[in-house]
Amino acid sequence: MSIVALVASIVLGVVRKVNIGVVAMSFAFLLGHFVFGIKGKELVRYWPLDVFFMMMAAQFMFSFASTNGTTKLVAEKLAYKIRNYAKFLPWAFMFATTALTVCGADPAVVIFMLPVALIAGGKSQINPIIMCVMILAGAIMGGAGPISIIGLVTAGLAAKVGVDSYLPIWAATFTSMLLQATIVYFVFGGYTAKSLEDVALNKPEAFSMKQKITLGVILLVLVLIMFLKMPLGGAMFIGAALMLLSNVANEKDVIKNVSWGVLLMVGGTGMLVEVMSHVGGVKMVAKFLTSIMNPNTAAPIIGLVAGLMTFVSSFVGVVAPTLIPLVPSLVQEFHGAVEPVQLIQAIQSVGYGVCYSPLSSLGALAMAALPADVDSKRVFTQLMVAAFVCMTFAMVLNFAGVFKVFI
Repeated sequence: MSIVALVASIVLGVVRKVNIGVVAMSFAFLLGHFVFGIKGKELVRYWPLDVFFMMMAAQFMFSFASTNGTTKLVAEKLAYKIRNYAKFLPWAFMFATTALTVCGADPAVVIFMLPVALIAGGKSQINPIIMCVMILAGAIMGGAGPISIIGLVTAGLAAKVGVDSYLPIWAATFTSMLLQATIVYFVFGGYTAKSLEDVALNKPEAFSMKQKITLGVILLVLVLIMFLKMPLGGAMFIGAALMLLSNVANEKDVIKNVSWGVLLMVGGTGMLVEVMSHVGGVKMVAKFLTSIMNPNTAAPIIGLVAGLMTFVSSFVGVVAPTLIPLVPSLVQEFHGAVEPVQLIQAIQSVGYGVCYSPLSSLGALAMAALPADVDSKRVFTQLMVAAFVCMTFAMVLNFAGVFKVFI
């Protein structure tokens, strides 16, 4: 019944276009109270507090940078600096996006990068699919970093199943996305871009004092985390408090720009998965998966499940909280022949192989950023094909054991 409830939550959320986490939370309380005899206070403790706290802290702090235009201006300045290096434009934009997201910016920063990148790329006759794929890849390469949204969720869930080091998981995702971007660059002829003496882009304005303070506080937070070993959530709330006291952005707008829907999705889905675990549903799913797996195919198959789920739901909010708790049971079924970190590498690297799909949130942003003179139907088809091909490619990398080198 708990498994059916989880599937129903995802289906209802997708079909009715409502928050999957809220639906999952309602099922958790209904089943817990009426079927499984779990008391209300115990159910509340199933809320994934650690992951929720870190995500909320990160989103709140970086909402200041988004609200006062700092993130957008950084993107424009980076684009302006690299405007005349035609063959390297896709690489420069990709790594610029990586740099922004690895520092904690939401991967949705692509909405600022893509319009400028596509204009610059169009003047150099670069195929739009190259820019779209490489910038989306950059968003995931950085967004999966240890202090970014994806990384915080995966690392928190991985720690719960005994995987304390997140770096091998990030390395696998980073490598997979980088290889995908490289293949697309060469297949679609990015190296044939025409050099232009000057690409007509307006010179961005200078940073305002409020934006300079925002950048300074973000740098301070990174120092607190990386060198003074302060907890992520605590350091980010200190940063948020400093920006709040400095009045770098309107408090109401900052709070409004936090992705509360994503936070609810992560929390609600996490509650229902905890109920599943408590009543044996997680073990049942794991037993079914092991019946169609062997130690060699475990990673690519669970990666395929992650990829197919990500096509219709959020990786951060649904896929990771659903699949990562299965890992200990899968490892136990195979008597340790598969390492937990291998399975989590597959879940994240293959799951994000479908990020190019126009049906996904990032893919949809790419479509929204296309200039009017670009054939949107053609790009839509190319992005959909790229999603399937890249998902398969990531599965092959996991099957071949390429990512074992990071463990």
